[in-house]
Amino acid sequence: MIIPAIKDFGKKNWLMLLIAVQPILDALAFFRQDEVATVAGYIRLGIMLLLPLCVLLARRAGRAFWISLGVMAFYSLLHVLNGFRNGYISLYFDLSYLAKVLQMPVLAVCFFCLIRDEQTKKQAFRGFWIAAGLLCAFLIAAFATRTGNSTYGEGLGFSGWVINDNRNAHSIILVTLSVFAVCLAVLNARKFWAILIPMAVTAGFLTNGTKGCYYALFAVFGGYLLFLPAEAVLRRKRLRRRLVLVLAAMMILSVVIYPYTPRAKVSEALAGANRDGEIEAALLKKNIDISHMTAEQRFRDPQVREVFAYYYLRYMVGAVPDIFERFGMERVLLWFHMSTDTARLIDTRQIKLCYSGLIWEDCDLQTKLVGFEVSQLGFDGTHDLENDWPALYYYYGYLGVGLYAAFVLLVVLRMLRKLLTDFRGSFTAENFALALSLALLVGLAQFSGAVLRRPNVSVYLAVVLGLIWYQTGEYAEEERRL
Repeated sequence: MIIPAIKDFGKKNWLMLLIAVQPILDALAFFRQDEVATVAGYIRLGIMLLLPLCVLLARRAGRAFWISLGVMAFYSLLHVLNGFRNGYISLYFDLSYLAKVLQMPVLAVCFFCLIRDEQTKKQAFRGFWIAAGLLCAFLIAAFATRTGNSTYGEGLGFSGWVINDNRNAHSIILVTLSVFAVCLAVLNARKFWAILIPMAVTAGFLTNGTKGCYYALFAVFGGYLLFLPAEAVLRRKRLRRRLVLVLAAMMILSVVIYPYTPRAKVSEALAGANRDGEIEAALLKKNIDISHMTAEQRFRDPQVREVFAYYYLRYMVGAVPDIFERFGMERVLLWFHMSTDTARLIDTRQIKLCYSGLIWEDCDLQTKLVGFEVSQLGFDGTHDLENDWPALYYYYGYLGVGLYAAFVLLVVLRMLRKLLTDFRGSFTAENFALALSLALLVGLAQFSGAVLRRPNVSVYLAVVLGLIWYQTGEYAEEERRL
């Protein structure tokens, strides 16, 4: 009797379980991080392979499903064939990286087919709330047992049971789950949640220490502060005054205590490393004023170029040691247009962009269409780009990034069309949470490398897209008419 009951529960709550298990998998990866491939990684790969099979077994694989998977498979074939044409460094590494990138659209297409009723949608929201609760519990447990990982270093932020490679991913997961946690406070009439949830979210954001979490606090709370009065007017609901006051108070508190937060300490450390004016001062000692010189004039002057080369080497060699050995000093100088902006020149993200950009310059048209082999950046992640959209552009070319962006844009356009046709009916807390989380995830992908290429984050984006697809489709309309 027990086994059939478990099977029945799993069948009725599969999506809730899939979302709720994600923080557990991240914690599992932390405690098994000494392994080359963790159990969590294999489970996520299994989920990506299993869901299309579930679509087939449920007989929900329509023409759009096959076309979508076919386009992904065809693009992948073009990318791999081009890799063979250029001479593969590591087919396995390139394919494993490609699989991580494909996870989001593959899962999203499956969710388009599998989320077809209100019960499944409610499962997803329960899954988000359970995942948020588990993440909060794990953070508290990690802090209490002193077993958690810091975000930037001792005393500079706290990430909990997260491996080093996943610290940025963790901050984005925290942002995503916080959107749905505040949504629960909106939907639940109990005053207790209206106070506890915003306070817990604020504590999570401020102790994390990343810039994304700090600014997301204002985006999330500010978004709901705009939503709640608008909902009260449009849908003639009672305004949740207590929740509005708590959200506003948390935003004010975050501004007041900012100087004492890990984020402020990190910013101070970065400001202390700033060396603005060093290049100009060194050249003035040689009686050379470059303030009115163009980048081309600076490059043509041997004395100026020598001083720039000296400082560029000092600024960059620690972040990406082989950049000058591989590409030469002159190409790096030209890439940065002989800039004296030291904040940019010491920024590891910018140096990595330069590295990939110079590889890109050496690629032929066929490679620029489908992207260069990611193995060209090595296998230890030292050169891997820290921004998702530029990474998709370089690694997967015009075609790859275009298809990926078009996929997300298709869902956004479908959402906008629904708003235009039924704005008042669409103005619900659930829909607002989905729209806000989508905006934050897509936006953070430009400033982080942990949204589109990290399976533990992209799974959340896939679910959000799947829910938006359902909310803006015919199945949701049929449910509302019943």
